[in-house]
Amino acid sequence: MQGAMTPIKEIQLEQMTQLRERSKAVSVILDKELQTYLKTIIPLFAPRKVLGEYMQSASRDKVVGAEKNFSIILENYKAVLRDTFGHNAKLSSPVPAIQNELVAKPWVYSDNLDGSVLSFSSPVRWVLSYDCSYDLHRLVSERAKGEQPHFDSISQFVLNALVIWLLLESNPGLARLLEGLGYSVSFETQPEIAGALPFVVLTSPVPAFRPPDELVRMVAQLSGGSSFEEIIDVDQIDAIVNPLQIKLQAQLNAE
Repeated sequence: MQGAMTPIKEIQLEQMTQLRERSKAVSVILDKELQTYLKTIIPLFAPRKVLGEYMQSASRDKVVGAEKNFSIILENYKAVLRDTFGHNAKLSSPVPAIQNELVAKPWVYSDNLDGSVLSFSSPVRWVLSYDCSYDLHRLVSERAKGEQPHFDSISQFVLNALVIWLLLESNPGLARLLEGLGYSVSFETQPEIAGALPFVVLTSPVPAFRPPDELVRMVAQLSGGSSFEEIIDVDQIDAIVNPLQIKLQAQLNAE
């Protein structure tokens, strides 16, 4: 269950409106801050750093490790599309150019609440990838309806996810940079939704929670939908600690 890491907090239905309004106000700030950071660091995430001459590009310079990287991506690309989406796919070299446009969209997952399948989105966690017409929200939605994604839609989505995953996997300095900006970086999967496809997930230190399942179902039914956004726990904002502060304190305590 992809929501297992989100704590459950007891609240009353009459509190919901105010809590969601406060949560939305904070989430707008968090999202705007992240987008600003991404615009600044985009050059460091160029997909050509992974694929080199194995991706269509105006540059003809070779990139060390590109052959091995392409092999890893090809193996995972074919496996995910075959085993998870039922497509026998090929990936010719050079692959079509991937535009270096970073996007961070909310982490979305589905959960079964006593027979009711709902999709949840997090206001404090984001999937980092390259811009694509298809995204995780659409994939989760289609899966919930029992639909199989079309190859033309899912193939680029899978390729983009694999390229940025391998970029961060092979360049730990990029993860450290993001952590220095205040985000924890993790590689996560949703086996029932996307098989073994790894997603790069950024998590803010600001905590969020889910109300009890019965309250979530009630709110979803009242709104006539099948989705729910986690709520930012604004009461815990004052308790946020700085990772650098923790590291420095640990060093001083060890002396």
